[in-house]
Amino acid sequence: MHRNHHLKATFLILNTLILLFGTASYVAGIWQMLRGKYKPNTFSRVIWLLLAINSTAGVVLSQSSPASVLLAWVFLIGNTAMCVISFWHGTRRFGYLEILCMTLLLVSAVLWIASPNPLLNLGIGLFAHLVGASPTFKSVYQNGKSESLAFWSLFFMASVFSLVASIGSPISSVIFPLYFVVFDGTMMGLCVRKNR
Repeated sequence: MHRNHHLKATFLILNTLILLFGTASYVAGIWQMLRGKYKPNTFSRVIWLLLAINSTAGVVLSQSSPASVLLAWVFLIGNTAMCVISFWHGTRRFGYLEILCMTLLLVSAVLWIASPNPLLNLGIGLFAHLVGASPTFKSVYQNGKSESLAFWSLFFMASVFSLVASIGSPISSVIFPLYFVVFDGTMMGLCVRKNR
């Protein structure tokens, strides 16, 4: 009884930390947008929002761990907010990268219809996310100050807490936070390295 109470309290603390750090990362990104320090491509933000919807659906339907689901919802809500704000504080470009990400998104949509496997769809969605982020990797590698260290490090911490809260769960149920620990951790490392 005492052990169960302790476990519930631990999960509550970890879920609160996921919510706080995840939300704080998007607040930091939005604050930069409002101050004119970050002007995302509106078309890219729309595609990233569609990818976030796709990924969140994949996480929920693949019966991922509760902490993974919470992180996915924070990811979706944060991307929604940034997409909406980009209509007033963003740029308008539609190039090859947007076409490629949209194509991957369409492939994922076809697989949703053809296959009942949400994990496959989640994998394609995360791959599209990685492809879409490739220019950001290049930019931050060349200039660490081109990206917000706060944005990447805060969501990295939220993802770490999500993994910790999911200890004991099968690897298939923590693909989402595991991806963002690696992805955001790499971005954070590049920002710190170049800032030095």
